Amino acid sequence: MSGSEKEAVLNVFAALVRPLMRAAFEYGITAGEIAGAVRRVYIQALEARLVDQKRPTTDTRLAVVSGLPKSDVSAVREALRSGATHGGATNADQAGILLTIWHTHPNFSGAYGLAMDLDLALAQGSPRRSFQELVDVACPGADRDALLDELIAVGSVELVDGSTVRCLSRAYVVQRGADTNRIERTGRFLAAVVDNFVHNLLRSEVEPVYFERAVVADLPMSEQARDQLLAEASEKGQTLLSELDTFLTALASDNLPSTGKKFGVGIYFFEDQTKEKQTERQKIDIKESNRENSAVQEIDVLAAINRKQ
Repeated sequence: MSGSEKEAVLNVFAALVRPLMRAAFEYGITAGEIAGAVRRVYIQALEARLVDQKRPTTDTRLAVVSGLPKSDVSAVREALRSGATHGGATNADQAGILLTIWHTHPNFSGAYGLAMDLDLALAQGSPRRSFQELVDVACPGADRDALLDELIAVGSVELVDGSTVRCLSRAYVVQRGADTNRIERTGRFLAAVVDNFVHNLLRSEVEPVYFERAVVADLPMSEQARDQLLAEASEKGQTLLSELDTFLTALASDNLPSTGKKFGVGIYFFEDQTKEKQTERQKIDIKESNRENSAVQEIDVLAAINRKQ
């Protein structure tokens, strides 16, 4: 693989993660937690790949191939063996322990179990303890910033003037307003879309090209035009999916292998995030279109990317 190809693949990773940042901010997920999830998935996939190749899967070998410290690899593999989540359960346990220590340990609590205000960072000459010292006592080795972000996200603590950590509640209560099933569904179908492109990119000559098409407006559209396109796509897309579902039902009844994989087709409405410079002709067209109050712009069908014959 050339340097330019590697850079292109890394750009794909960035493009995949970028839209998810809104969800990360909304649910209080830190950069460290995202990096931890990526490390776990990488190690898990690498281990499976080495097993398929009948090669050793020691911590040392995984560390060399992945570029991670051996200690990180060992910790990740132990977490996978124990069935730990990507970080939520572990962080919750640590946060609960930390709040308990904060309210009971004499170095961090005052009369009647009142949690003391703590300095965010170690400060020479300060009469107060620091939040780092609390973490060292309650959860040795834990990520201070990740714990702090988690506690702030659930409303257990607040940051005052950017330098003081104040405890607001002894209880660690995670808000459950979000639809967990919908979030999990998002991950499942995002993975399916990505798998389509990776299959077409890396498939062998004997493997089929997976169907991959999209339509996108030539020019910017008004919200009215967007709604019209959405309605049309919803109606025709649902009709197509219903027909395919009927076809799949009949197909499955005639072909029932003892082993195999599941396949499917998805249809998604999206907002094009491509930032392309408009030509002067396009700008003129947009102005004329706005004056005429045109509803829907012409769309083009884009050919499949990386199609192999």
